[in-house]
Amino acid sequence: MSLLNDLTLQAIFSRIFGTLIFVAISGGVLTLCAQLMRRPDAEYEFSFSANPLTHLSMPALAMAILFRTTWMRYRDLDPKTLRPGSWGLVVMVIATALAGLAIVPLLDLLRPLAADGLPRTLGYAALQLIQATQQIALASVPLNLLPLPGLTGGLLLLAAWPERRRQFKRAVPAVYAVLIIVLVLGWWPDFGAILAPWLMRN
Repeated sequence: MSLLNDLTLQAIFSRIFGTLIFVAISGGVLTLCAQLMRRPDAEYEFSFSANPLTHLSMPALAMAILFRTTWMRYRDLDPKTLRPGSWGLVVMVIATALAGLAIVPLLDLLRPLAADGLPRTLGYAALQLIQATQQIALASVPLNLLPLPGLTGGLLLLAAWPERRRQFKRAVPAVYAVLIIVLVLGWWPDFGAILAPWLMRN
């Protein structure tokens, strides 16, 4: 990934809207799982929301614009509030990752409609949005599976060591800073090229 590569105004807007789609679906699935598995007697930590602004992280949005890789705003969830306990967090990580990957083949179904059913200018914009969203999903799902505080995969740390919840929360800003440095330096592998053949039609 190189900084400002093909970063036209249209590409910027496509990546912004692609990020909103990705975090809306991923965040919606995560909060839905949390709501469905919540213990009846537990304090309500956060409710279901598919509103992308609820899940949007501004540093992550900047990374999506520059490098097509993003993450959701950190959610501090106590496993004690879930009926399955720590296993509920594992389910949430898996479900969120699968939902993020499902975006790719589902958007493939819209390509013929965008290419043949829309006026040329609008169709081209729609195709660029579809491509940007797919690229963001392919690059971001593997990143978010990392067991790091602040990422979706960080819930696995809470599942394993729930007593360290406060320490994990304090580590979030440092983790985000490291992620930004890694992306800027181009050290994050292009997993999209590996996953694309399995999820996208030729």
